[in-house]
Amino acid sequence: MDNLARSLTNELLDLSSAIDLIGSAAAARLGINQTDLICLNLLVRNGPMSPGQLASALGLTNAAISAMATRLEVGGYARREIDPKDRRRVLMHASPAGASQAFGLFDDFYEATTELYASSSEEELHALVELLARFRQVITDHAARIRSGE
Repeated sequence: MDNLARSLTNELLDLSSAIDLIGSAAAARLGINQTDLICLNLLVRNGPMSPGQLASALGLTNAAISAMATRLEVGGYARREIDPKDRRRVLMHASPAGASQAFGLFDDFYEATTELYASSSEEELHALVELLARFRQVITDHAARIRSGE
């Protein structure tokens, strides 16, 4: 089992590297950096977020988020607005047109993965989603330990 576990972990780490490659290529094509693209993805998937929420989710400082917000605004990918529930707070919103432009680069990718998934049963796909979610949590926990110096 140890060899199989190591092989699976290595495949997942290689998958992470491949994801970085596609993200880097897409971000370069859009004229932003990869972390900006990850931020835009968070905004599309989660809806408006405060700079503090983005900083926490991305492991960045508030100053880095401010610079990122400016880049995303200049590129037309996102905008900052006053939170209507708390006028002291700013929320970042994804621009629908900017998000469509950015994530349109992935249309062929989504099509290819849909075809790939067709060869698996729904039960297998649910098991894979569960395993990947648990793997992501292990990575998140390990990153937190590294940051804290444990």
